[in-house]
Amino acid sequence: MYTTHFIFLFLGISLLAALIFSNGAKLLKSPQIVGYIVAGALLGPSVFNFVSYEQIKSLEIINVLTLSLIGFGIGGALRWSEIKKLGKVIIFNLFFESFGAFIFVGIALSLLLKSIPLGLIFGALSVATAPAATVEIVREYKAKGTLTTTLYAIVGLDDILALIIFIIILPVSLIFLGNIHGGTTSTIFSALGTAGLEMLLSTIIGVAIGFLLIFISKRIHDRVKLLIFSLGIILLNCGIAEILKLSPILLNMAMGIVVVNSKPINARKIFSSLGDWSPPVYVWFFVLVGARLDLSLLIKFGLLAVVYILARSSGKWIGSYLGGTISHATPQVRKYLGFCLFDQAGVAIGLALAASKTLENLGMALYAKQIISTVTATTFLVMLVGPFFLKWALFKSGEAMADTRD
Repeated sequence: MYTTHFIFLFLGISLLAALIFSNGAKLLKSPQIVGYIVAGALLGPSVFNFVSYEQIKSLEIINVLTLSLIGFGIGGALRWSEIKKLGKVIIFNLFFESFGAFIFVGIALSLLLKSIPLGLIFGALSVATAPAATVEIVREYKAKGTLTTTLYAIVGLDDILALIIFIIILPVSLIFLGNIHGGTTSTIFSALGTAGLEMLLSTIIGVAIGFLLIFISKRIHDRVKLLIFSLGIILLNCGIAEILKLSPILLNMAMGIVVVNSKPINARKIFSSLGDWSPPVYVWFFVLVGARLDLSLLIKFGLLAVVYILARSSGKWIGSYLGGTISHATPQVRKYLGFCLFDQAGVAIGLALAASKTLENLGMALYAKQIISTVTATTFLVMLVGPFFLKWALFKSGEAMADTRD
């Protein structure tokens, strides 16, 4: 349990440091979140040690709230009229970019580590994309268009696909490692059933609360009261997701889809009011991403991290290009979507933690260390580099507005 003064000091200093470094990012013509992440790295254990790894874990509430806001925002960008037009494009791109990363990373790391099971686990971990970074940069440059809509749908859905792939691959990999005997098929089906139930519950609850939000918000005409009510609903969803072990992204995304497709005018008011409140939460989220940097792990697993990043990025880009070609996507989507999918964050780290704990419990501490260390290190690196590619793709596609930040 950490003292109140630590929490206040961290929240205050992180905002001020992020503000300073985001201005530095502006001078370098880079996205603001790069400045936030650098600020976090300086505050973290690897540099000035203002915040420890244990204290970072104690601030998990920020991650849950951010993912909930992100999920709601993604859902609010998915209008049914546009999704119907892009349905085939979204499905093909989602499938090919996800399995492109899985196959490329799986093969590359199987060869590097000389272990097919470990390569498969890393492949499964590589599927997830970071929705928070994507949404923040799209919002920063006010991007709109077919590429942006497709991107929102994919980053909202590929974390779900990543979870499905992971729960199939992990027990299969453990068989090859020789630590699970018999009953594996039933284990896989049980895991799939659990994941399916979680997704179904997340969707049902999100849809139900979405209709409740619309029904009541129609009767609220004061902007401040609308903000309070909308934020209260988001926090309620956070609590429900934590209690029932559901996905905060999917639950709130379902709610956002209902809101934007039921009452677009009310939806604009809700998202506008939340937009006034949410920026500090996003800043804290990215500062914590930077604070997790461990320089010793970067040095120890440097080659592994580089191969993982190159293989994952190649798989995402080639996969999305193939998906866009097969689905006859617009040239903007076909050429640039892959460059928008390099970031990875919370979901990948969460799955890596689950895999490492399982391996540790089975007496494979070295494998567990390789997995969690590599995913943590690569997350920091791609969160520094990925935003540049995303910004470039949005401007090249013509969907981003000129950089007019103060």
